[in-house]
Amino acid sequence: MPHHWIAMYLLAHAMAGILIGMVLAAIAGDRRVVALGALGAVLPDLIDKPLGHIILAGTVNYGRIYFHGLTVFFLILIAGLLLYHYRRRIGLLAIAAGMASHQFLDGMWRHPIEWFWPLLGPLPRYDYPGGFFWDAILRELAQPSEWLLFFLIVGLFVVLYRQELRTLLTRLEEFSTLQIFFAAIGLTVVVALAVGGLCLL
Repeated sequence: MPHHWIAMYLLAHAMAGILIGMVLAAIAGDRRVVALGALGAVLPDLIDKPLGHIILAGTVNYGRIYFHGLTVFFLILIAGLLLYHYRRRIGLLAIAAGMASHQFLDGMWRHPIEWFWPLLGPLPRYDYPGGFFWDAILRELAQPSEWLLFFLIVGLFVVLYRQELRTLLTRLEEFSTLQIFFAAIGLTVVVALAVGGLCLL
């Protein structure tokens, strides 16, 4: 197994994105960018790790590929600058800032082929063992620090988005218990099918 395993876990990245989002929210006066900063901070792992270790396991087998590189980052940054220039919307810039924090905390400059892809040639193949992706998830779930960050992040979002949560709860009160039950069953089935589909890949 290569020695350069994950520098930071997912929720540690999310926390960095939240802190960046809070700064941007204070500047822009829009609390929504906090969630977008967190999204940008975890997006590289959410896309690259399943893509690299499951879908591209036979060719690349690595979890730091496209969204860990400068090419995708600059595309999102440029789109964010254009959106801000013409619409005064900061959302994509918050996502780009979160992605930048992820690449910095992962130390992507130590992996120049992936970071500058495709300028330095094709992505190399790595020799991670089968089932590595799922083992990595279990290792992450076993980290007490990740659970601590999970509860901290949930608490922050409850405080930041309390008005939106009140609105959501008010709307849920309009539904009957039976409707909520069937919605929960449907969501469970969708999640089970998605997980089952990933296991078959």
